Amino acid sequence: MGRRRRIKLPKEPVAVEIQSLGHDGRGIGQLASGKTIFVDMALPGETALAEYTYKRSKFDEARAIEITNPAAERVTPPCAHFGICGGCSLQHLSTAGQIEHKQVQLFELLDHNLGHSDYEHMPALTDEVRKYRRKARLGVKYVHKKQTALIGFREKRNSFIADITDCEILDDRVAKLLMPLRELISNLQIRERMPQIEVACGDDQVALVFRH
Repeated sequence: MGRRRRIKLPKEPVAVEIQSLGHDGRGIGQLASGKTIFVDMALPGETALAEYTYKRSKFDEARAIEITNPAAERVTPPCAHFGICGGCSLQHLSTAGQIEHKQVQLFELLDHNLGHSDYEHMPALTDEVRKYRRKARLGVKYVHKKQTALIGFREKRNSFIADITDCEILDDRVAKLLMPLRELISNLQIRERMPQIEVACGDDQVALVFRH
């Protein structure tokens, strides 16, 4: 059985009016043909000039290269690695906007599974907006070309480990260990056979499980 031929991507970018936000944080719009297009880094209410990244029979995928009318909820991402690292997808959306988006996704899921919406919508419980993640699986990859081990989340839409030096969502006790751990693993004889570190943080203790 032959390989499926990949559809050639248009070279010219396309202007898209973003109508809603998908569960994965991508903006959703429609092309003039009526075909749905998912646009990375675009928010509802914005018009994005987007370059194609993938074409499928039922929908297309693209990445915003210019926003002509930024949404009121758009903010400057606090992390220098945002857009490359796949650990986050909504740092360009305000905290209030993120909470609202997640509530909408939750209620839609409940409505679908319950078959009705006859329940009370309680206010969201919130805590720290940064450094809140206490559990994670961090990828590890020793890169000969860089002569160092990379530790972190995978890059957006590929299998490479993002080259990060800090993290805005990981518990700060773990984020501060990223660079020391890179140095430690780089000096181990089994540095090429250690694919993952599992992290779990309690109030008083931090546990790291090195897998190989």
